[in-house]
Amino acid sequence: MPKILILSFLCFSQFLLAQKQSSSFQLLDAHTGQVVPAARVYLIYAADTLAELSDAEGKVYWEKTPLSISVHHLAYEIYQTAELKNRGLYFLVPKQDQLEEVVVTGQAGPTIGRKAVRQVRVIDQKRIQRQAAVNLGDLLQKDLNFQVSQDGVLGAQISLQGMSGAKVKILIDGVPMIGRLDGNIDLNQINLNDIERVEIIEGPMAVQYGTDAVAGTINLITKKSQKSSFQAQANTYVESVGRYNFDAGLQWVPFSGSQLGINLGRNYFTGYDPLSESRNLQWNPKEQYFGSLQYRQRFKNSLLRLRSDFFDEEIRNAGAVGSIDSLIIPVDTGAWQYPRALDDTYHTRRWNNALFLNNYGKNGNTWQGFLAYNFFERQKKSEVKNLSTGESTLFNGTDAQDTSTFHLWASRFSYTGDSWSWLKWQLGYDVNWELNAGQRIADGQKEIVDAALYGSAEFKPSANISLKPGLRYAYNSRFEAPLISSMALRWEMDSNWVFRASYGRGFRAPSLKELYFLFVDENHNILGNEGLRAETSNNYQIAWQYQHIGQWNWSLDARFFFNDLLNEIRLVSVIEPDDDEPRGLYRNENIARSQNTGFNLSSRLEYAQWSAEAGAAFIGLKNNLAFENGDVKGFNFYPQYRLSINYNIKAWKLEPSLFANHTGQRKDLSLDSEGQIRSTYFSSYSMIDFNLKRSFLQQQLSLSIGVKNLLDVGSIQTSNQINGGAHSNGASSIPLSYGRTYFMRCQWSFD
Repeated sequence: MPKILILSFLCFSQFLLAQKQSSSFQLLDAHTGQVVPAARVYLIYAADTLAELSDAEGKVYWEKTPLSISVHHLAYEIYQTAELKNRGLYFLVPKQDQLEEVVVTGQAGPTIGRKAVRQVRVIDQKRIQRQAAVNLGDLLQKDLNFQVSQDGVLGAQISLQGMSGAKVKILIDGVPMIGRLDGNIDLNQINLNDIERVEIIEGPMAVQYGTDAVAGTINLITKKSQKSSFQAQANTYVESVGRYNFDAGLQWVPFSGSQLGINLGRNYFTGYDPLSESRNLQWNPKEQYFGSLQYRQRFKNSLLRLRSDFFDEEIRNAGAVGSIDSLIIPVDTGAWQYPRALDDTYHTRRWNNALFLNNYGKNGNTWQGFLAYNFFERQKKSEVKNLSTGESTLFNGTDAQDTSTFHLWASRFSYTGDSWSWLKWQLGYDVNWELNAGQRIADGQKEIVDAALYGSAEFKPSANISLKPGLRYAYNSRFEAPLISSMALRWEMDSNWVFRASYGRGFRAPSLKELYFLFVDENHNILGNEGLRAETSNNYQIAWQYQHIGQWNWSLDARFFFNDLLNEIRLVSVIEPDDDEPRGLYRNENIARSQNTGFNLSSRLEYAQWSAEAGAAFIGLKNNLAFENGDVKGFNFYPQYRLSINYNIKAWKLEPSLFANHTGQRKDLSLDSEGQIRSTYFSSYSMIDFNLKRSFLQQQLSLSIGVKNLLDVGSIQTSNQINGGAHSNGASSIPLSYGRTYFMRCQWSFD
């Protein structure tokens, strides 16, 4: 493994030998002030014309001063000027017909969203601000095709297209996140204070990103550019349920060609329970500290970027009075009785580090990649608290004290060739080494290595048709990795209509916990399985996109998807519990098959100061029990609707925004404790948020106030019914939200 890491480092280092040139200018977005990389710039001389690409800092260099320049970029109007100044700034105007942003997830380079072969959904900075979303869980709760569930200890978990979060790949600037508990990453631990936008691709992206990208990929793009040599910002957020957040950041240019930034923040939640007198709160108190340090350095046409993120969280789960014993009676007299409770504390630490390199060569050829190290640790501490004296002692029961640790070394690097108008191709490698340690892992710790070569090509047999095949060949040290392939088609039927179709093979590698889990005590007998194979899927998608450009802009998207998941890993009973062995024996096996399908329809409208988005999804689920039971056929469908409206009152500098979504009744099949198949129903619910944002001091200060969960939804009802009969075993509820809350956010920026 060290040899692989050394080779990765050498790949990065070889690009740092370029020498600086003295004369340059920089290209910036006229609306946002962000740099514009990969723009094609023609340097026009008396007898010659040279073509250059702006580098990752949006800069172009020359040795001999040209007579004029002409700048071309897919997202911007053509810019021409004969007035050149060394180190000057030139502002490019975005095209008026540009409804979509430039995307990078799953692309060989920055690509206009409408031009991408695979459809990429973008949640931009404007929507993050309008929605007043603090973390990724807040943001996706109002998004189509997502379901966000809450757990007091495990946090926010998602499903996408009806599949669990274990099958969703989450990246930050393309680097995978680690620390999955029960197969999921807690979205409440992913703060959005330093996130520029979120890019979502539904369906497998396993060719480029490997395991877990079965249901889809979520890539969070961090903020990288700045408008001036020094800028600062601070944000405060207060919510009536007891959330108090603050973060601040600084960015400056220590010397030419560099940029340094630091962000620090604290999120605090007092905890909440509908029954205010309860000690055991439904929503546990939580405290988070987080920070990031980023350094960028330009070397001619190369950009070197180092980023380090730290996160620390403590969740306090106070037990109910008498949760361990009803009373403690002192031995000495027996005259006093002291109530006690069992309290748990969960302490999580994340430390993510990544070294990125982008090199923009001539003729559109580029190198890009990273070398990363991620650390995750979660400690559980259980204490018995005497509620009379306030004293606490460690509890020595089974599973009372536990620590799980994850380490990940990752490197991905790719070369993109763009020398011909009809062909763009990409080749790369992807290497991951992961170590998991804990008392429930056989021998205390295990490691796994996954190394892959991948390639894709975007072939244009005609001006309006693009084909994009892809292939990934991998080696895994613990199991036989499947060969992964994909194929995507984009057909620009005319200037308004685009048709897309794709097939993707996805997979989810068995985790180290599933392979080597060991939990044996007086009550449990659960084992991992070294013989597990990867879960695999076949995904099919068809989509149509219509776009109207004029005095008002309108887009319409319709998409159908079907996913067939095979060899799904489930915990099964190998030996049934009996009088001789009441614990039984349980082990992970590849036994299950499930399918999901659906149809999405979404629309976006922009007219004058108005903008609106509306969408509907119909998702069908068919889990493994439907395949095992001949009496159950077909899919269980449920609807989901989404609406957002925003209006910009320019005279008052006021922006009211409304976000609403509705999820219809869902049902699925499950097994009860006696092994009978039951239909589980989840009641429908609607969520509505309203926000008012006002800008001051030439937009350097903004104030947002609003209400979340206007309809005061706290939990959703569930009920179980024996399949084929009318007998019901009762109903229960699942926490969904705090209920109606009010918030205020103040944001200040200076440059």
